Amino acid sequence: MIAGAAWYNVPPHFMKNPATIIRVAAIFSLAICSQLGAATIELPLYGFQIDAFDAAPDASAPTTVLQTLLPATEGFAPNIIVQIQPYTGTIKDYATLSRKQFEQMKWNVISDRQSGDNEWSVEYTGSLQGADLHFYARAVSTNGKVYLVTGTAKESQWKTESDTLRKHVDSFKLTPGTQSSPSSTP
Repeated sequence: MIAGAAWYNVPPHFMKNPATIIRVAAIFSLAICSQLGAATIELPLYGFQIDAFDAAPDASAPTTVLQTLLPATEGFAPNIIVQIQPYTGTIKDYATLSRKQFEQMKWNVISDRQSGDNEWSVEYTGSLQGADLHFYARAVSTNGKVYLVTGTAKESQWKTESDTLRKHVDSFKLTPGTQSSPSSTP
C-alpha cells in the first residue's frame, strides 16, 4: 500500500491542524494500549515513548505491525513497513513466488540474493497507482511466518533516501529466543 493512503479519509479541518490528528491518535492509542497491557516502545531520539499494541498477529493473514515514514516530498513519504505473513514453505520458494508476482505486475528485479536457509533480500522497481517506486526488502522466515521488511521511495527520491532506507531495513533482527535469527545484514 502506498504510504499516506489512509490520509484520504481524514476530514479537511483536521488537515489544517496536524496537531489535532496527533492528539486524537494518541488518545485512541493510549486507551487501547492501557487495556492490552502492551510493551512500551521508547524513541529517545524523538523524545517520546508509546505503548505498542500487544496482540498476536492473525496467523491466517498478513499483518502490518510497523510503519515508519520519512518526511514527504513530491507527494510521497518514503517509508519502511514490517509485515508478518503466514508462510510455511522455504525462503527459496517464497523468493520464487515473489519473483513471479513481480513479473506479473511488470516490475523489475534489480538484485536479489538468499542469505542462509531463512533469509532473502531483494531490490526492485515498479509502478503502483501512477507512481514509479523503488523498493528494498528483506524476508526472514521462521516458525511458519515470513517477516517482510520493505523500504519504499519514489524512484526520483531513491538517490537521496536509499542509504537511510537500506540501513534501517538491514537493522531488522528477530528478538532472542525466536527459533531462527537472521544476521544483522543480508
